[in-house]
Amino acid sequence: MAILSEIWSSISQNRFRTAMTGFAVAWGIFILVVLLGASNGLRNGIQDTYGSKANNAVEVNAGWAQKPYKGLPKDRDLYFTLREVSLVRNLPEIESFSAVVQKSAMVNYGTAYSSVRILGVEGDYQSIYRKQISSGRFINAHDDVERAKVCVVDKRSLEELGNPDILGHYLRIGDIPFLVVGLCANGDRWEGAAVHIPLSTCMAIFATDKHIDKMAMTTVGADLRQPKASSRQRPWERPASPFEQKLRNMLSPLMQFDPADDGALWVWSQSQRVEETNGVMAAIRLFVLIIGICTLISGAVGVSNIMLVSVRERTKEFGIRKAIGAPPRTILLTVVGESTLITALFGYIGMFVGIGIMELINKLVPAEGNVPFRDPTVDIPAVSIATFILVVVGVVAGAIPAVRAMRIKPIEALNYEK
Repeated sequence: MAILSEIWSSISQNRFRTAMTGFAVAWGIFILVVLLGASNGLRNGIQDTYGSKANNAVEVNAGWAQKPYKGLPKDRDLYFTLREVSLVRNLPEIESFSAVVQKSAMVNYGTAYSSVRILGVEGDYQSIYRKQISSGRFINAHDDVERAKVCVVDKRSLEELGNPDILGHYLRIGDIPFLVVGLCANGDRWEGAAVHIPLSTCMAIFATDKHIDKMAMTTVGADLRQPKASSRQRPWERPASPFEQKLRNMLSPLMQFDPADDGALWVWSQSQRVEETNGVMAAIRLFVLIIGICTLISGAVGVSNIMLVSVRERTKEFGIRKAIGAPPRTILLTVVGESTLITALFGYIGMFVGIGIMELINKLVPAEGNVPFRDPTVDIPAVSIATFILVVVGVVAGAIPAVRAMRIKPIEALNYEK
């Protein structure tokens, strides 16, 4: 208790110096917390953008012919049919597959009306796009074979209809009633408000031209790496991955386009986006790590310098105490205790203020919409460990001048001039 009283007395007599030291420590931890929270928010925003699909998901869209082919002119719109779908579906690299038809339609339930996107899909669409079914089920193979008039409504479409208890009831799409067999808890942000129906039903009612808008799939063993563009290629000319070039060569005779025409097919790979995201996040983590190390170093230097000044100012006091028989360890405990108290108190103040700011920002960020920054929460165990390390560093920083104070002889201390 006597040592604690002495530490508090020393801190009270040097309030400005203590405040400046504490502010430096608190500010360093606060900046570390904010950087960690910001990096987590950016990571979560990126994952929210691309995370609604499986990591090995691939989308193939038909484009338009930018080159003439066998007497056919360029600038022709291209499209998939069930013939191309069947060919791609049976490739050895395909793990799961769903053809997709997209149409817009007016839906209504009771007195509520909404304009939504109608997606004709197959059963694998759920795993490819990681659809989470909150109630009921998703479209299955039996629905597709029977051309069943059933549908699965996503969260945004349900909200636009006023969140009715719609499961097991009929939803009118256009003038046709569809039985609601499932509700999605999530939706791809690029889909907007969507209602999913069996592909065969959609093609029979809404896509009588039999055109398929895109093919969605997950792949195993497909080489999706894009070669680097040469200096001669124009900015909009993108080199095709081996898997994309394989699709071009296979579909070219059926769809009548030049295999070298890079506008004929558009292949989007989730794995490439994941790789790019991981690279960005690795750079951000490295930056935060460097800032964290600099924070610890600056905190240690600040505390060490202040404790050196404190020991220098109290040199005569220590000399008198040693002359009257005070054991050296009391001097050590006093100096180390002071540095530990300052570092721990202000370090955790900075930590909790930073966490509070991040929580406030989290409440201000919209939960829905295209916001590339979400849930900037902080990993409290990681920050606590960083703060604990700073406290340990503060103890070491205080121990260095304390050991020096222990070793000074009483006669030298009494004759010491500031």
